[in-house]
Amino acid sequence: MKKIISVSIITVLFISLFISCGDKETKTASSIQTDKLESVAVGAEKIYLRYKFSKGETFRYKLTTISTNEEAVEADSIMKSKGSQTLSYIFDCEILDVDEDNVAEISLKVSNIKFDAEINGTKVSYSSSTKISDQEKLKFMEYETIYNTPYRARVNQRGEVLDVSRIEKMVEKMNAMSPQKQNLTTDQKVQYAQQLGESAIRPITQMLFRELPANDVAKDSSWIRQYPQQMGTMRIDNTAKFTVIDFVKVGDNKAAKINASLSAIASGPRQGTENGITYNFGDPKIGGYGTIIFDFDSGKLIKADTGTDVKMSMRMEGKDSMGKVRKTKRITNSINKNLVELL
Repeated sequence: MKKIISVSIITVLFISLFISCGDKETKTASSIQTDKLESVAVGAEKIYLRYKFSKGETFRYKLTTISTNEEAVEADSIMKSKGSQTLSYIFDCEILDVDEDNVAEISLKVSNIKFDAEINGTKVSYSSSTKISDQEKLKFMEYETIYNTPYRARVNQRGEVLDVSRIEKMVEKMNAMSPQKQNLTTDQKVQYAQQLGESAIRPITQMLFRELPANDVAKDSSWIRQYPQQMGTMRIDNTAKFTVIDFVKVGDNKAAKINASLSAIASGPRQGTENGITYNFGDPKIGGYGTIIFDFDSGKLIKADTGTDVKMSMRMEGKDSMGKVRKTKRITNSINKNLVELL
């Protein structure tokens, strides 16, 4: 089965959470300028960053990913390509239940998707609010599959997405759109749903949540999250560092302003051979940044603006059908920005 949503580990290093409206005065995330928030004193108060889930609570939030990619391929000549895309999702969420361990069962539904891309001057667009042909649906199968298809996630008070479920309907939609439909058994549906959940739905859901530290925090408190990744023949150890740089006022509430940064170390062999082609990888350059506003009074994250920058190079050498040695060099530069906002 086709992987529904491609979510790179790099792009999910900085994960954010929605905020809902409570009884107190709050600002919508889109109206908040993170660099202009007023500092607030917290005294000797112990600050724990925890989600406070409430059964029956409903909220909507927007996830926007903006990406640009530049690539240069040098062989007999030099070919350059450039692409950019903006992808936005609107999630409708409802907290169905909260257990004794403060783990929430949340119903999520993507109620709107918009995609705009330009690759070497060619424009492509998709909107879930526009009716399209069956042929176009195949082209945008990954979006048609998740659009307006509810699923569930269990999330603990530290923001960890423990699991996702009820993915079978997405599998059925994807199979129905396929030109070569399969008569899936119940066991096959469950198997494909598990694969889809772990490879795509859980990562994109985790992008909506911030994994929080176990201990209390103060100004200048820091914590890290490490994300190992295989990139070609190399192992990449990504380290995301989070630092509380201030406590600020948002509406009537107090929030932590958190700075996020990303560094990476590559290890392992730089060369590998597959199907007669030898690959040599250069040291990747990976960095990231971000600002996160977490409201610890209401137990919700208000806004997150994070991004990554990845530069890679690779040389390939192999023989063509005539036995002549061919050499190719490829250099790529990818920039991704993720923005989570309360609507």
